[in-house]
Amino acid sequence: MQKILLIHPDITILDRLKKELEKRILNVAVLTAQTLFESNQALRHNQKNISIAIVDIDLQDSSPGKAVMLTSTHNIPTIVISSAQDKSLQELLRKKNVLDYIDKDSKNSISSTVDLVAQTLRNYNKTILVVDDSKLFRNTFQEDLKKLHINVITACDGAEAFDIVDSLEGENISIVLTDYNMPNMDGIELTMKLREKYQKDRLSIIAISATDDEEALTKFIKAGANDFLSKPYKFTELKVRIGANLDLLELFQKATDLANKDFLTGAYNRRYFFEASKAIIDKNYRKNASIAVATIDIDKFKNINDTYGHDIGDIALKESLVVLNKRLRQSDLLSRFGGEEFCILLEDISLEDTKDLFEDMREKFENNEISIDGIIIKYTVSIGVAYKKSFDIDEMLKISDNALYEAKNTGRNKVIIHTA
Repeated sequence: MQKILLIHPDITILDRLKKELEKRILNVAVLTAQTLFESNQALRHNQKNISIAIVDIDLQDSSPGKAVMLTSTHNIPTIVISSAQDKSLQELLRKKNVLDYIDKDSKNSISSTVDLVAQTLRNYNKTILVVDDSKLFRNTFQEDLKKLHINVITACDGAEAFDIVDSLEGENISIVLTDYNMPNMDGIELTMKLREKYQKDRLSIIAISATDDEEALTKFIKAGANDFLSKPYKFTELKVRIGANLDLLELFQKATDLANKDFLTGAYNRRYFFEASKAIIDKNYRKNASIAVATIDIDKFKNINDTYGHDIGDIALKESLVVLNKRLRQSDLLSRFGGEEFCILLEDISLEDTKDLFEDMREKFENNEISIDGIIIKYTVSIGVAYKKSFDIDEMLKISDNALYEAKNTGRNKVIIHTA
C-alpha cells in the first residue's frame, strides 16, 4: 500500500484533501500533519514508505518553505501548495524534488492536487523506452523522465529497441520515445515494425526530431506514431506530452475493462472467458497437454445476503477474488461466471499440482475471516475440477459443473476432480 504524507495547517482543508485522495485513489494510506513537528514525527515512523508528499508552504510553527525542505531532505517527491505571490520562494525550492506547485487560492486547488497525486503514483508503475543514437540525449531524457518518477529503459537504435520490446512482449512498456535518424534501424522503421504487433491502445509511440523537420512528422504519423516532440524540447512540454499519452492509454484500458471485466469484482466476465479460453485450449491440444478447468461456488451464499444484506454479500464476493488471486499464476484465466460462481482455466499444470492447488485454495477460504464493522464473516467454497486433454471448453465446463454438483451434494467445502 502506497502512503501519502499530507501537511497543511488548516484542519478543514486537511480533512477534505484526505477524503478526496482516499476516494479517488485505491489502496493508499494518507498520513496527516498540521505542523512541522508533526511532520517530523510522521517522517520518522514512515519515511521509507512514503511515495509522495503534499505540503502547504506556510506552517504556523516554522518559516515558509521549511516543510518542503524537510520532505526534500528525505527524497520524497513533493507537491507544494502556495499562493500565487510566492514566486521567489517557489524558484528557491524548484530544485528540491518539487513536482509542481498548486495555487492555494484557486477554486480547483483540491481537485488539481488529487489529479497530480494520481498521475504521479501511476507513473511509478510505468516504463518508457527511450531510443536515440546520442548518448547525451538518452541521458537527458532519462534524467527528465526520472523527475516524473517513471521507469526508463534506453536503446541506441531502432534494432536494439525492437529487440527489447520483442523480448518483453511489450509487457510494462507504455511509451516508446524514439528519435528519427539512427543507424541500423531509424525511428520510422521502428514505428512501423512496432505497429505490426502493438496497436495505439496498447503502446504509445512519441517521435522525436528537429523542430524544422516537418517531413519527418508526416512520415511518423503515417507510420503510426501517437505524438511528436521537437528537439530541443522544454521539460514542461515533455511532461505534458507524456502525461497526455499515459492518460489516453488509461482511457483505452478502462474501455477494455468495461467490456471484458465484471464491474463488482474486477474479474474477467463470462464473455471474455470464452474468447480467451479458445486460444489456450487450442494451443494445449496441439501440444497434446492436459488442462484444468475449475468451477468454484461459495457455500450457502444466500445465507450471507439474507443475514447481513447484499452490501456485505458484495464484500464477500470481492474478498473471494483476493483469496483466489493469492494462489493463482499470472497466466491462469479467472472469471466470474455470475452470482457467487467463479471459473478458472489453468495450463502447464500436472494432476498432482492441480489437486494440491485447489485443496490449498479450499483451506484458505475455510480459514479466511472478513471483519466488517465488528461483524466477522466466514464462509467455505465447493470446487469442481475437470482435468484432461480437450479442445472443447463447453465439455470441460460441463465436467467441472458435474464435479461441483457432487461436491455440493456430499457435504460442501470440498474439492472433487473428474479426469474423464
